[in-house]
Amino acid sequence: MHPTPATRWRETIDPNEIQGQLERLGIDVLAPPEMVKDWGRSRIYRVGTSRGLFWVKYAYRLPPGEEHVLKVLSSRWADRLPGVVATWSGAVALESLAGEELTPEHPLRAWTAAAEQLGELCARERAHADEWLALGVRDRRTGTWTSDLESLAQSDVLNGLSPEERTQFEALLPVLVDQFLESFAQPATLVAQDSGCCNIHIDGPGTWEPGGAIRAVFFDWADVVVGHPVFSCDRLLDQVTPKRRDAVIDAFCAPLELSIDEFRAMRQSNVIHEVLRYHDELDYVAPDDPIAESLAKSVVSQIRMVLLHTPR
Repeated sequence: MHPTPATRWRETIDPNEIQGQLERLGIDVLAPPEMVKDWGRSRIYRVGTSRGLFWVKYAYRLPPGEEHVLKVLSSRWADRLPGVVATWSGAVALESLAGEELTPEHPLRAWTAAAEQLGELCARERAHADEWLALGVRDRRTGTWTSDLESLAQSDVLNGLSPEERTQFEALLPVLVDQFLESFAQPATLVAQDSGCCNIHIDGPGTWEPGGAIRAVFFDWADVVVGHPVFSCDRLLDQVTPKRRDAVIDAFCAPLELSIDEFRAMRQSNVIHEVLRYHDELDYVAPDDPIAESLAKSVVSQIRMVLLHTPR
């Protein structure tokens, strides 16, 4: 089912809406909201208020909407998420984040602490998988994998492949399905598909000190699914240095009681998981939007990666 136009990205955003929403809560806005980032499908505004500096994010409308995800998650993970001030259609107002963005310059302890705390979040959210599905989060469990790939195979986006590549991909689909189904032994959970280090802040008195406590705060929940927890760790692994990768994997797997064998087996499906992720987004972007062309090219390039690296 395709989304209605109301669920698509709002190209025009009136900063007066931000002021009005906050003032309804009794929060005085001290200066006009200032847009500080624009990714084409999401924007962030900085707002000085009587309660300090807030950040307001408008995001593209993958279901059920980041504001709904954050509202639920923050009720269970107040120490792991930014403080949610208010939500309204397509937007969320957040308190300023403590600490600093996780970077390659931080010690390994900071990376493993972030990975372990992300794994803990995934482990505990397994109990709420049905709740997330009822809220409208997309289903990436074993029961939908086959139909998702069959739908992809019929997509016009695949016209960007050569006839030979398309034939190869269609022949490969049963292998991709079996690979995924055979590896998926974990209970499904909420999967944050963009949990790279740029979306993680770390703080605590021991961030740089041996033995000190480190707290990770996770933000950017615009793109979530219910599926295998391994896919929550993917972006983090893409950004960690190779010599640290095994330690980060071990830290992530520990709270999930996830074997390294299952982790590595499920990661074989990562590229096709990314293909489905980009393909999902096309339903929420107008066909004539330049972003649609960019997403379509991403789908095609990722499929070529699948063709190149999947044993047949």
